[in-house]
Amino acid sequence: MATPERMPDSEGSTGADRFPAAPGTETERRLAHIWADVLQVPRVGVEQNFFDLGGHSLLMHVVHERIIAELDRTPPLIELFRHPTVRSLARYLSEPADSEAPAPMPSRQPTARRTSQLAQRRSQLGRQREQTRGDKNA
Repeated sequence: MATPERMPDSEGSTGADRFPAAPGTETERRLAHIWADVLQVPRVGVEQNFFDLGGHSLLMHVVHERIIAELDRTPPLIELFRHPTVRSLARYLSEPADSEAPAPMPSRQPTARRTSQLAQRRSQLGRQREQTRGDKNA
């Protein structure tokens, strides 16, 4: 016999949000506990989105600090925004620790052309300033 689909209740909920998927790993369990504590909700399912549960950027900073303190991991803060569910963040944190190091920024040495453009602009600004001073003194 086929199982009937859940019907929405009077508030439009199917109940999936009342019975969220439970954590399956130790990392998921610890992250779910941190999120529930920070978001002040009774429980967090592994597929629930942090922001849909009422989270925002300032609370994400709190979560980040808790992860550092309680999981002894230091992921770049941006990764918490890239992984807004307990499951995806737990998978990310389960990767080798060297993945936590942010990619190095490419060197941005000015080219000769750019250096010349900047020098010309400074010269123009200097001339404009001198003209403005001369007009005020006249």
